[in-house]
Amino acid sequence: MSIEVVTILLFGGLMTLLVLGVPVAFALGGITVVLTYLLEGSTSLFIVATTTYKQITDPNLITIPLFLLMGNFLLHSGISDRMFKALGFWLTGIKGGLAIVSIGVCVSLAMCGGFGPGILTMGLIAVPAMLKQSYNKSLALGSVMAGGVLGEIIPPSIIMILFAYIARVSIGKLFLAGVVPGLITAFGYILYVSIRCRLQPEFAPPVKETVTWTLRLSSLKDILLPAFLIVLVLGSIFFGIATPTEAAGVGATGAFVICALLKKMSWKVLWDSCKQTMTISGMVFWILIGATLFSVFYTSQGAQSLVTELVSSLEINRWIVLGAMQLILLVLGMFMDDYAVVTICAPIFVPIAKILGFDPIWFSIIFILNMQVAYLTPPFGWALIMMKGVAPSEITTRDIWKSIPPFVGIQLIVLIMVMIFPQLALWLTYKMM
Repeated sequence: MSIEVVTILLFGGLMTLLVLGVPVAFALGGITVVLTYLLEGSTSLFIVATTTYKQITDPNLITIPLFLLMGNFLLHSGISDRMFKALGFWLTGIKGGLAIVSIGVCVSLAMCGGFGPGILTMGLIAVPAMLKQSYNKSLALGSVMAGGVLGEIIPPSIIMILFAYIARVSIGKLFLAGVVPGLITAFGYILYVSIRCRLQPEFAPPVKETVTWTLRLSSLKDILLPAFLIVLVLGSIFFGIATPTEAAGVGATGAFVICALLKKMSWKVLWDSCKQTMTISGMVFWILIGATLFSVFYTSQGAQSLVTELVSSLEINRWIVLGAMQLILLVLGMFMDDYAVVTICAPIFVPIAKILGFDPIWFSIIFILNMQVAYLTPPFGWALIMMKGVAPSEITTRDIWKSIPPFVGIQLIVLIMVMIFPQLALWLTYKMM
């Protein structure tokens, strides 16, 4: 059977299963197993078993549960609440200070535990605090959600790890490449909040609280612990002292110690943290297995030659092809979760980018920046769904959706900046490695 017909059957079947509501992991794996059996016979099914075994026994994949465990320990330690209050003391009197603090805490949590903890904890802590101070709803909700999704691009990001395995690129290089774009995005958020609150003071009334320097200095202890953990984990990766897997182990241990030092560790916290870690890890591993089976089967049928011939036959500027790929990702991100988009598109788009002469690490970063946008775009944006789950009862879905356009605009500006100036993603990578 020709590779063109296989492509139609494979992707047509996959999209049909996804539309029917089949989870992405089982849709990817299921259509691959069925076509392997129909096209190559039962004797070829051993590839399914060997590929699955190879994936689940890869020692490098321990990075995922370890980073998740680190994030869960920090979530239960209450460190985000302490950081929010401590940074709030230092930014008292600054217009939009609570929103800026929320973004800062989300950046710190992203560096400690990836996506999720920022939105969950700041949604429970910062949003009610800002609404109590008569902050504009859109500013309060948008700053927390936008800050939370920074965990997609700022290492250690779980989606980066998944992407690295699927696209066969270096996790360490991907982590390094995400730092500068992530910090630029955070700075863009803060700049927007500052300008908006200066032009429209009613958006963020000043906090009526007197804060002494003694209180500010004493609050530093609540900032130093997570800062030390961030330096320990990311610093060891960036300076080549430890591999990402080793750094993840150090991070999980450090988070456990912080939880114990703050007297939050208990058997219940330990059980809940491990349970949540295993639940998410299981989901990620199943997706990774399905994606690998899909990729192995499609490659064995001649996908590489099809892609090469297709791209070579296109007599258009390579930047138009790149722009088309980004547009496809933006549209898919509105209707599918980022794991599904990565597992379906990364094995196809990364080889195309290489054929076109683009740096694979740079392309990976703009891909992930695109997925960061997906988290904030309705109707499927995970950040919107998570915020609805933790926001005060008076917050409606309409309020949440109305809050995101300015922040999505900032994300798209950063995406375009990185496309135009690749060194924003590559400078630190090649400087450190």
